[in-house]
Amino acid sequence: MSESAASASRTWQRPFLKWAGGKYHQLPDIDRLIPAGLRLIEPFVGGGSVFINSVKHSSFLLADVNADLIHLYQMLAVAPEAVLRHARLLFGFMNSAEGYTAVADEFNAQLLGGPERAAAFLYLNRHCFNGLIRYNLAGKFNVGWGKYPNPYFPEKEIEAFTALAHNCVFMNAGYRRTLSLAGEGDVVYCDPPYEPLPGTNGFTNYAPGGFNWDDQVALAECCVAAHQRGAAVVISNSSAPRITELYAQHGFAMHHVRARRSISSKSSTRETANDIVAVLGGMSSGK
Repeated sequence: MSESAASASRTWQRPFLKWAGGKYHQLPDIDRLIPAGLRLIEPFVGGGSVFINSVKHSSFLLADVNADLIHLYQMLAVAPEAVLRHARLLFGFMNSAEGYTAVADEFNAQLLGGPERAAAFLYLNRHCFNGLIRYNLAGKFNVGWGKYPNPYFPEKEIEAFTALAHNCVFMNAGYRRTLSLAGEGDVVYCDPPYEPLPGTNGFTNYAPGGFNWDDQVALAECCVAAHQRGAAVVISNSSAPRITELYAQHGFAMHHVRARRSISSKSSTRETANDIVAVLGGMSSGK
Protein backbone atom coordinates (compact mmCIF):
# COMPACT_ATOMS: atom_id res chain seq x y z
CA MET A 1 0.00 0.00 0.00
CA SER A 2 1.34 3.43 -0.92
CA GLU A 3 1.90 6.09 1.73
CA SER A 4 -0.94 8.13 0.24
CA ALA A 5 -3.37 5.19 0.37
CA ALA A 6 -2.28 4.24 3.89
CA SER A 7 -2.80 7.81 5.06
CA ALA A 8 -6.27 7.97 3.53
CA SER A 9 -7.34 4.68 5.16
CA ARG A 10 -6.14 5.52 8.69
CA THR A 11 -8.42 6.17 11.62
CA TRP A 12 -7.58 9.65 12.87
CA GLN A 13 -7.67 10.74 16.49
CA ARG A 14 -9.82 13.80 17.11
CA PRO A 15 -8.36 16.56 19.30
CA PHE A 16 -10.10 17.29 22.59
CA LEU A 17 -10.43 21.03 21.92
CA LYS A 18 -12.44 22.92 19.36
CA TRP A 19 -10.03 25.15 17.47
CA ALA A 20 -10.50 27.65 14.64
CA GLY A 21 -8.44 26.50 11.68
CA GLY A 22 -7.89 23.03 13.14
CA LYS A 23 -6.43 20.49 10.72
CA TYR A 24 -8.40 17.36 11.65
CA HIS A 25 -10.27 17.19 8.33
CA GLN A 26 -7.10 17.75 6.29
CA LEU A 27 -4.97 15.17 8.09
CA PRO A 28 -4.90 12.58 5.27
CA ASP A 29 -3.41 15.19 2.93
CA ILE A 30 -1.13 16.92 5.45
CA ASP A 31 0.24 13.83 7.21
CA ARG A 32 1.65 12.31 4.03
CA LEU A 33 3.56 15.54 3.33
CA ILE A 34 5.21 15.69 6.77
CA PRO A 35 8.46 13.71 6.68
CA ALA A 36 9.69 11.40 9.40
CA GLY A 37 12.23 12.70 11.91
CA LEU A 38 13.40 12.48 15.49
CA ARG A 39 11.35 15.42 16.79
CA LEU A 40 8.28 17.26 15.50
CA ILE A 41 8.22 20.98 16.30
CA GLU A 42 4.98 22.94 16.06
CA PRO A 43 5.24 26.72 16.67
CA PHE A 44 1.43 27.09 16.30
CA VAL A 45 0.19 23.92 17.99
CA GLY A 46 -3.40 25.11 18.50
CA GLY A 47 -5.79 22.21 19.03
CA GLY A 48 -3.05 19.67 18.31
CA SER A 49 -4.61 17.59 15.51
CA VAL A 50 -1.28 17.06 13.76
CA PHE A 51 1.01 16.00 16.60
CA ILE A 52 -1.60 13.78 18.30
CA ASN A 53 -1.79 11.75 15.07
CA SER A 54 1.94 11.57 14.35
CA VAL A 55 3.49 8.10 14.04
CA LYS A 56 6.69 9.40 12.40
CA HIS A 57 8.27 11.19 15.38
CA SER A 58 9.35 10.07 18.84
CA SER A 59 9.29 13.44 20.61
CA PHE A 60 7.53 16.77 20.25
CA LEU A 61 8.20 20.45 20.94
CA LEU A 62 4.78 22.13 20.96
CA ALA A 63 4.48 25.88 21.29
CA ASP A 64 1.84 28.58 21.07
CA VAL A 65 1.52 32.22 22.11
CA ASN A 66 -1.76 31.40 23.88
CA ALA A 67 -0.64 30.97 27.49
CA ASP A 68 -3.97 29.45 28.57
CA LEU A 69 -3.73 26.74 25.90
CA ILE A 70 -0.18 25.80 26.91
CA HIS A 71 -1.15 25.87 30.60
CA LEU A 72 -3.97 23.39 29.91
CA TYR A 73 -1.61 21.09 28.03
CA GLN A 74 1.00 21.28 30.79
CA MET A 75 -1.56 20.59 33.54
CA LEU A 76 -2.95 17.59 31.66
CA ALA A 77 0.60 16.29 31.30
CA VAL A 78 1.41 16.46 35.03
CA ALA A 79 -1.96 16.35 36.84
CA PRO A 80 -4.61 14.93 34.49
CA GLU A 81 -6.80 13.49 37.27
CA ALA A 82 -7.10 16.86 39.01
CA VAL A 83 -7.97 18.67 35.77
CA LEU A 84 -10.55 16.07 34.81
CA ARG A 85 -12.14 16.12 38.27
CA HIS A 86 -12.66 19.90 38.16
CA ALA A 87 -13.77 19.80 34.51
CA ARG A 88 -16.44 17.15 35.17
CA LEU A 89 -17.95 19.36 37.87
CA LEU A 90 -18.06 22.35 35.54
CA PHE A 91 -19.55 20.36 32.66
CA GLY A 92 -22.07 18.76 35.01
CA PHE A 93 -23.37 21.79 36.86
CA MET A 94 -22.50 24.98 34.98
CA ASN A 95 -24.14 24.60 31.56
CA SER A 96 -26.32 27.72 31.74
CA ALA A 97 -25.91 31.38 30.92
CA GLU A 98 -25.38 32.16 34.59
CA GLY A 99 -22.95 29.28 35.07
CA TYR A 100 -20.99 30.24 31.98
CA THR A 101 -20.69 33.84 33.13
CA ALA A 102 -19.55 32.72 36.58
CA VAL A 103 -16.83 30.46 35.17
CA ALA A 104 -15.66 33.14 32.71
CA ASP A 105 -15.52 35.75 35.49
CA GLU A 106 -13.47 33.47 37.74
CA PHE A 107 -11.18 32.61 34.83
CA ASN A 108 -10.65 36.28 33.99
CA ALA A 109 -10.02 37.21 37.63
CA GLN A 110 -6.81 35.10 37.48
CA LEU A 111 -7.48 33.66 40.95
CA LEU A 112 -7.86 29.96 40.08
CA GLY A 113 -5.22 27.36 40.92
CA GLY A 114 -3.38 25.46 38.19
CA PRO A 115 -5.70 22.48 37.62
CA GLU A 116 -8.81 24.62 38.20
CA ARG A 117 -7.74 27.20 35.62
CA ALA A 118 -6.93 24.47 33.10
CA ALA A 119 -10.37 22.91 33.67
CA ALA A 120 -12.04 26.30 33.26
CA PHE A 121 -10.30 26.85 29.92
CA LEU A 122 -11.45 23.43 28.72
CA TYR A 123 -15.00 24.24 29.87
CA LEU A 124 -14.98 27.64 28.14
CA ASN A 125 -13.69 26.12 24.91
CA ARG A 126 -16.47 23.52 24.83
CA HIS A 127 -19.28 25.84 26.02
CA CYS A 128 -18.52 29.12 24.24
CA PHE A 129 -19.93 30.10 20.86
CA ASN A 130 -18.34 27.97 18.10
CA GLY A 131 -15.37 27.12 20.29
CA LEU A 132 -13.79 30.49 19.54
CA ILE A 133 -10.86 31.61 21.66
CA ARG A 134 -10.74 35.39 21.77
CA TYR A 135 -9.57 38.01 24.23
CA ASN A 136 -10.27 41.72 24.54
CA LEU A 137 -7.59 44.41 24.75
CA ALA A 138 -7.43 43.94 28.53
CA GLY A 139 -6.58 40.26 28.04
CA LYS A 140 -9.99 39.01 29.20
CA PHE A 141 -11.64 36.03 27.53
CA ASN A 142 -14.74 37.52 25.91
CA VAL A 143 -16.57 34.93 23.80
CA GLY A 144 -20.27 34.50 24.60
CA TRP A 145 -22.06 31.37 25.79
CA GLY A 146 -22.80 28.91 22.98
CA LYS A 147 -26.21 27.75 24.30
CA TYR A 148 -25.42 24.10 23.53
CA PRO A 149 -27.88 21.67 25.21
CA ASN A 150 -25.28 19.10 26.29
CA PRO A 151 -21.65 19.90 25.38
CA TYR A 152 -19.51 16.86 24.76
CA PHE A 153 -17.01 15.98 27.47
CA PRO A 154 -13.92 14.79 25.52
CA GLU A 155 -12.63 12.22 28.00
CA LYS A 156 -11.45 9.67 25.40
CA GLU A 157 -9.69 12.39 23.42
CA ILE A 158 -7.97 13.64 26.59
CA GLU A 159 -6.84 10.08 27.36
CA ALA A 160 -5.21 9.90 23.92
CA PHE A 161 -3.49 13.22 24.60
CA THR A 162 -2.19 12.24 28.04
CA ALA A 163 -0.87 8.94 26.67
CA LEU A 164 1.44 10.93 24.39
CA ALA A 165 2.19 13.86 26.73
CA HIS A 166 5.28 12.26 28.30
CA ASN A 167 7.00 12.63 24.92
CA CYS A 168 6.09 16.33 24.66
CA VAL A 169 7.59 19.62 25.75
CA PHE A 170 5.01 22.43 25.85
CA MET A 171 6.22 26.00 25.52
CA ASN A 172 4.41 29.35 25.68
CA ALA A 173 6.39 31.15 22.98
CA GLY A 174 6.15 32.86 19.61
CA TYR A 175 7.27 31.37 16.34
CA ARG A 176 10.66 33.14 16.26
CA ARG A 177 11.79 31.69 19.58
CA THR A 178 10.37 28.25 18.81
CA LEU A 179 11.92 28.00 15.36
CA SER A 180 15.31 29.10 16.72
CA LEU A 181 15.41 25.73 18.52
CA ALA A 182 14.99 23.67 15.33
CA GLY A 183 18.00 21.89 13.90
CA GLU A 184 19.38 18.66 12.51
CA GLY A 185 16.92 15.76 12.69
CA ASP A 186 13.92 17.98 13.49
CA VAL A 187 10.76 18.32 11.43
CA VAL A 188 8.85 21.60 11.69
CA TYR A 189 5.15 21.89 10.97
CA CYS A 190 3.78 25.45 10.92
CA ASP A 191 0.07 26.25 10.86
CA PRO A 192 0.07 30.05 11.14
CA PRO A 193 -2.96 32.30 10.79
CA TYR A 194 -3.72 32.18 7.09
CA GLU A 195 -3.06 35.09 4.78
CA PRO A 196 -6.53 36.29 3.67
CA LEU A 197 -7.43 35.53 0.08
CA PRO A 198 -7.90 38.58 -2.14
CA GLY A 199 -11.29 40.15 -1.47
CA THR A 200 -11.71 38.52 1.96
CA ASN A 201 -10.93 39.67 5.47
CA GLY A 202 -9.71 36.45 7.08
CA PHE A 203 -9.00 35.93 10.79
CA THR A 204 -5.57 37.11 11.86
CA ASN A 205 -6.17 38.09 15.52
CA TYR A 206 -3.88 35.27 16.57
CA ALA A 207 -2.15 37.43 19.17
CA PRO A 208 -2.18 41.02 20.42
CA GLY A 209 -1.29 43.04 17.35
CA GLY A 210 -2.56 40.31 15.03
CA PHE A 211 -0.53 38.33 12.51
CA ASN A 212 0.25 40.53 9.53
CA TRP A 213 2.16 40.27 6.28
CA ASP A 214 5.45 41.13 7.98
CA ASP A 215 4.88 38.09 10.21
CA GLN A 216 4.24 35.88 7.17
CA VAL A 217 7.54 37.02 5.67
CA ALA A 218 9.43 36.65 8.95
CA LEU A 219 7.96 33.17 9.48
CA ALA A 220 9.15 32.04 6.05
CA GLU A 221 12.62 33.44 6.76
CA CYS A 222 12.79 31.71 10.17
CA CYS A 223 11.78 28.45 8.49
CA VAL A 224 14.51 28.82 5.86
CA ALA A 225 17.04 29.41 8.66
CA ALA A 226 15.80 26.27 10.46
CA HIS A 227 16.18 24.31 7.22
CA GLN A 228 19.73 25.60 6.81
CA ARG A 229 20.45 24.18 10.29
CA GLY A 230 19.21 20.76 9.14
CA ALA A 231 15.46 20.74 9.82
CA ALA A 232 12.76 19.79 7.34
CA VAL A 233 9.92 22.33 7.20
CA VAL A 234 6.24 22.08 6.28
CA ILE A 235 3.88 25.08 6.31
CA SER A 236 0.11 25.24 5.75
CA ASN A 237 -1.41 28.45 4.47
CA SER A 238 -4.02 29.84 2.11
CA SER A 239 -3.47 29.90 -1.63
CA ALA A 240 -3.28 33.71 -1.62
CA PRO A 241 -1.07 34.69 -4.57
CA ARG A 242 1.51 36.52 -2.50
CA ILE A 243 1.85 33.52 -0.16
CA THR A 244 2.60 31.16 -3.05
CA GLU A 245 5.04 33.73 -4.44
CA LEU A 246 6.74 34.13 -1.04
CA TYR A 247 7.21 30.40 -0.55
CA ALA A 248 8.34 29.86 -4.15
CA GLN A 249 11.00 32.57 -3.72
CA HIS A 250 12.40 30.62 -0.77
CA GLY A 251 12.51 27.32 -2.63
CA PHE A 252 9.53 25.54 -1.04
CA ALA A 253 7.81 22.78 -3.01
CA MET A 254 4.11 23.62 -3.23
CA HIS A 255 1.26 21.13 -2.77
CA HIS A 256 -2.47 21.85 -2.94
CA VAL A 257 -4.85 20.31 -0.39
CA ARG A 258 -8.62 20.54 -0.14
CA ALA A 259 -10.18 22.66 2.58
CA ARG A 260 -13.66 22.02 3.97
CA ARG A 261 -14.29 25.63 4.88
CA SER A 262 -15.94 27.89 2.33
CA ILE A 263 -14.50 31.14 1.04
CA SER A 264 -17.82 32.97 1.12
CA SER A 265 -20.44 33.36 3.83
CA LYS A 266 -23.24 33.45 1.25
CA SER A 267 -24.69 29.99 0.73
CA SER A 268 -25.35 30.73 -2.95
CA THR A 269 -21.68 31.41 -3.65
CA ARG A 270 -19.87 28.97 -1.38
CA GLU A 271 -16.94 27.10 -2.89
CA THR A 272 -14.37 24.73 -1.52
CA ALA A 273 -11.06 26.47 -0.98
CA ASN A 274 -7.67 25.03 -1.83
CA ASP A 275 -4.92 25.48 0.73
CA ILE A 276 -1.17 25.37 0.19
CA VAL A 277 1.16 22.99 2.00
CA ALA A 278 4.71 24.17 1.36
CA VAL A 279 7.60 21.76 1.97
CA LEU A 280 11.31 22.51 2.34
CA GLY A 281 13.53 19.46 2.73
CA GLY A 282 12.62 15.86 3.64
CA MET A 283 10.71 13.35 1.58
CA SER A 284 7.17 14.10 0.41
CA SER A 285 4.84 12.70 -2.19
CA GLY A 286 1.80 13.76 -4.11
CA LYS A 287 0.41 17.09 -5.22
